[in-house]
Amino acid sequence: MITEQKKTTFTNFGWIVEAKLKEGQREAFEAVMNDQIKESLKEEGTLNYQYYISNEGDILVYERFKDLDAAHQHIGNWDAHAERWTAAATPTRMLHLGDMPTELRDRHAVLSPLWMLPLGGFSRDTESNMIAQQGKTTFANFGWIVEAKLKEGKREAFEAVMNDQIEESLKEEGTLNYQYYISNEGDILVYERFKDLASAHQHIGNWDAHAERWIAAATPTRMLHLGDMPAELRDRHAALSPALLLPLGGFARL
Repeated sequence: MITEQKKTTFTNFGWIVEAKLKEGQREAFEAVMNDQIKESLKEEGTLNYQYYISNEGDILVYERFKDLDAAHQHIGNWDAHAERWTAAATPTRMLHLGDMPTELRDRHAVLSPLWMLPLGGFSRDTESNMIAQQGKTTFANFGWIVEAKLKEGKREAFEAVMNDQIEESLKEEGTLNYQYYISNEGDILVYERFKDLASAHQHIGNWDAHAERWIAAATPTRMLHLGDMPAELRDRHAALSPALLLPLGGFARL
């Protein structure tokens, strides 16, 4: 967490990759994923390497690194698995999350990643999240991603309601990540993670008090539920028809 000019923000160095599983390639994809996870566990600077998948074969990989050197190391190790990975799944989208230097952005140029910088929010340190399961490493998660488009002339209004909501969220002990990113084109992404179901419900309740101002300044465009969400919680987001993606493999470090 960084406090600057009476608002709370954060730093980040990482990205999100989305892909579509090719027909009949689930076993092959999991094999190359698990090989890459084993390599990534050796990379001390790889903080998050988390795969999610939907029942429809939509894949999302959330990746976060300690610094530039750690990111370059990870890309180098991934390059050794790239041919097998892309033989089993087709990359569809990439988002760079943080202040990435050109030398790194150029290594992903083929995917034309959308660049999004931190706008406000926080991340709380938690225990490492790794589960050994049938010879592979996986994790648990309880959270979501919200995407939106900033309305014309509403940057100041959006930041005002965002900062009010961040201030409330800081009081929620079970809110572990509440991180806003924005692109130069006004694309907004909010990464949210919670300790448990009760924490998620508390956060939604507090957000409801700000909802009218929030959607007056930005139009929600997409929502992804990341983790095994019960129906009672998914129903609270029904208006956005969130896709459900479950953990497939990977880990999160402090």
